Amino acid sequence: MLFHTWEFASFFCVVYFLYLSFSHSLQNRLLLVASYFFYGSWDWHYLSLLIASTTVDYFCGIQIQNSDSKERKKSFVALSIFINLSILCVFKYYNFFAGSFQSFMSEFGLAVHPYFLDVALPLGISFYTFQTISYSIDVYQGKLKATKNYWDFALYVSFFPQLIAGPIERGTRLLPQILEKRELRPEVIFKGFYFILWGIFLKVYIADNLAKIVDPIFDGSETYFGLDILIAVYAFSIQIYCDFAGYSFIAIGLGWTMGIQLMENFRRPYLANNISDFWHRWHISLSTWLRDYLYIPLGGNQKGKTRTFINVLITMFLGGLWHGAGWTFCLFGVYHGIMIGLYHSLSQYWNRLNLFVQIILTFHIVALGWLIFRAHSLEQAYEMLSYLLFNFGGLVEYYQVDSLMKLALFCLILTVIQIFQEKKNDSLMILHLPLGPRYFILIMMLFMSLMYRGAGDSPFIYFQF
Repeated sequence: MLFHTWEFASFFCVVYFLYLSFSHSLQNRLLLVASYFFYGSWDWHYLSLLIASTTVDYFCGIQIQNSDSKERKKSFVALSIFINLSILCVFKYYNFFAGSFQSFMSEFGLAVHPYFLDVALPLGISFYTFQTISYSIDVYQGKLKATKNYWDFALYVSFFPQLIAGPIERGTRLLPQILEKRELRPEVIFKGFYFILWGIFLKVYIADNLAKIVDPIFDGSETYFGLDILIAVYAFSIQIYCDFAGYSFIAIGLGWTMGIQLMENFRRPYLANNISDFWHRWHISLSTWLRDYLYIPLGGNQKGKTRTFINVLITMFLGGLWHGAGWTFCLFGVYHGIMIGLYHSLSQYWNRLNLFVQIILTFHIVALGWLIFRAHSLEQAYEMLSYLLFNFGGLVEYYQVDSLMKLALFCLILTVIQIFQEKKNDSLMILHLPLGPRYFILIMMLFMSLMYRGAGDSPFIYFQF
């Protein structure tokens, strides 16, 4: 079930009606059943993986909490990490590495025939795996106590609004909201429905319509010029933001309507004034996870400039690989690691630039990374970069003007709203407008989402990760 379908709307209405009628403990059981039903509606076979991950970390958390020996605690943390990463690697990365090994050996004239798994990538596995790992580590570090009730812990792992594509919630934030009675205040519920509408608007009206510009270039076989690629890269930069942020805002809104506040996952990333600032604003739940559970344990910035750069590079490489089993994702991570390292080395010069120039340059650095990210192969990424540099094209064609006009319209709408949000530092800025303008904007968002749907009920981009 996709968030922006009538099927999900019907499902949520039934769940929400029952939720409002139940006591706290029954609300938790209802949400757990609803979450398993929601996940199972995609492919019920993979419920076993979700339940296995839940059971492993519930058991490990209890053992870590009850153990007196530090070595025993460490062994259960290691067990949690090993089992979760093993499941992730088998289902997400095994075929990729097996195929890469086969191609590598063929370069030496050696034919190898590894066994390939004929399985689909389980939805949300990258997200809930990181969520459960963080729980075991936080229990070990004493940041929270192990949850004794298995069913409440299972809800923490599987809470359906954020199960498929995040935010990646920490136990320190989400578990107390599950364990304690939740207060449903009308103003918070209203804000929740606003976030749902805002997320649907970003996904359905902007992202899905921009897909019509992006997909023919990256997925098509026709001849294109550098200008086509530039337009497609700009369009994809906006598309992936509106698609993924749209999912996150809907998830946050669904949580708020039930008295559960999920963490902010996007904070106007294209207004960042440097590449490091961008990663403080983009996919915040992942970037902070990588910082706390990978970058800092590697030594962070405490062991000299060279070691800091290596730590950044390792973190961003693995962050790129987290996105998908492909060399383009690895290169995407390395590219961002290098850009972050360069920024910190040259920050004294960069910071002297005009703020507007910093924002524009940062956007283009990010956009180049999106070309690598969206390309189907390293060969396609190289070819597209070559066209951008050496075969930009001649006269502008009508279809290119049409694409540019559509892109400009979507960018204008998004930019105006986000500039005002940035100035007020308030994602709910629209709700604080006078009554007339507020409801005019909300009605227009709803109207455009319903009347100008793009590619139909298209999946969210991050479902593939």
